[in-house]
Amino acid sequence: MRKIVYILTLLLLAATSLHAQSLNFVRRDVDSSRSKFVTATYLFSIDVVAENIEKCTNVSFELRYDKTQFIRFSEWERGNFGSTTKSLVLSLPDASTDIGRLVVSSGMDYTRDTNAPDNPKVVNLKFVVIPAAPHFDVVTFSLINPRITVVSDGQLKLIDLPTISFSYTIHSFVNVWPGDANNDGIVNHLDFATVSYYLGLGPNTKQMRSFKREPASTLWAPQPVIAWDTAAATYADCDGNGEVNMIDNLVISYNYDKQHPVGSIINNTNYEIKLPKVVVQKTNSSIVLPIYVSTYQPYLSLAGTIEIPDLQDFEVSGIEPAGLLDGNEACFSMWKASEGSIEFSLGTVDKANLINNSGVVAHLVLEPKQGNKHSPTIAMKNLKGISPYGHIFELSAYTSISEKSENEEIFFANNTFYLSNCFGKYDNLEIYNLLGELIYNADIRNASAIELASKVPMKGLFVAKFSNSNQSKIQKIILE
Repeated sequence: MRKIVYILTLLLLAATSLHAQSLNFVRRDVDSSRSKFVTATYLFSIDVVAENIEKCTNVSFELRYDKTQFIRFSEWERGNFGSTTKSLVLSLPDASTDIGRLVVSSGMDYTRDTNAPDNPKVVNLKFVVIPAAPHFDVVTFSLINPRITVVSDGQLKLIDLPTISFSYTIHSFVNVWPGDANNDGIVNHLDFATVSYYLGLGPNTKQMRSFKREPASTLWAPQPVIAWDTAAATYADCDGNGEVNMIDNLVISYNYDKQHPVGSIINNTNYEIKLPKVVVQKTNSSIVLPIYVSTYQPYLSLAGTIEIPDLQDFEVSGIEPAGLLDGNEACFSMWKASEGSIEFSLGTVDKANLINNSGVVAHLVLEPKQGNKHSPTIAMKNLKGISPYGHIFELSAYTSISEKSENEEIFFANNTFYLSNCFGKYDNLEIYNLLGELIYNADIRNASAIELASKVPMKGLFVAKFSNSNQSKIQKIILE
């Protein structure tokens, strides 16, 4: 019997503690997922709320906090005890310590008012984190001698509440070494994996702040930036634009194998650059599409988006280095498919084997889903490369090549190209084979027909590229 009474007593105490009267401190500047930290250069706002307190007429307490050299009290707003709310907040700085003190009293003007509110918001307190605050330091708040006044059976009653403490981690400025996406001190294949993990985080991510580096560069040097809400993702933004995307892989390839131990920089030249070979599985039904890239300067790697409006009709098997990247053992390839598009990055981490020419750099391998009998429509956009000097620049690309139509620009007969609809539109014609090799180049500004030299083999599938200083057009041609 005593055991039963003891158990019932424990249950009663537990139920009482679940509804204990207390003061609750609630962040109002951010959502709950970000309420455990505060950010340098930003205000943070705290509501002090009476919890499980009926007919409350007044709340008084002292709030102390440390790290006053980094955390500063800014302003306050009164609570909501009704139209007669009276609030007082006194800031009592103490220059001899790093402890800040706030004395707060908030309540009703007419203390015996029987319309006293339940669970009122007592006050709102705002603080700011200065830029010099150390990253991952902790600020602690302590509630001292909280006391409330309530109306009970028509009489005022004073009640002492429990004291509590709570803390926030500080997100402040950190140093990012461009390419060291996981911040382990060396740029290697693990950084590609880190970018893949945080891919998509940035300004369009809900409930997350990101920050750009100002200024940002690919230079191998520490570059300061405010830590993102997802702090580890800060380092994955290798190019410093405030977003983790495939272009960050270009910076990894540029600074590959560099290290940054404390106090010095090591550029290790005695290493073997080798990544796991990229192998894409193919079947008899696979659609293999070459990705052609045109460039005016050498580059190390590239990234961009392949738009496929009917992507839902295909499975993406992968993107494999090809053509200009064939035989390079330091190649990497990454991709992510979403609705109607594929983001990708590929290239080499070996600066001794730059991509110097225009041509095929990869094959996109698609597998038609069951019942699908049509070919995909493909277009490239936002294609960028990184030069051997770390400069990220625009590239031209073409993957979608049109079949013959009444608007075709070129046809071939008797070893001669005949041009139509070209006069005054294009300046130059380039012919590529499927390996991306340039086999013919001609000035067509005043031409309507171009005779090929007999030594040029013209049989099979080729790609014709028409261009001028402002635009270019690609057409597939089949020669028999």
